[in-house]
Amino acid sequence: MTPSDERKEKAPGVCSNCGELLTVRITEDGTIQPISPHNICSCENPSLRVIEEDDVFDDAEEDFH
Repeated sequence: MTPSDERKEKAPGVCSNCGELLTVRITEDGTIQPISPHNICSCENPSLRVIEEDDVFDDAEEDFH
């Protein structure tokens, strides 16, 4: 692992525009980026955020009923 990789943290993420789930990296300065260009939604301007423990996804609950 390179020193620059040690300052990045992986996390589950979501695009706030379309709801697409993906894996993101959080850099030392707090920037959130997809881990690869193949791991991103098709939004023109994705708005990525980290999924928090208390996030609720309405569609997920419907899948279990």
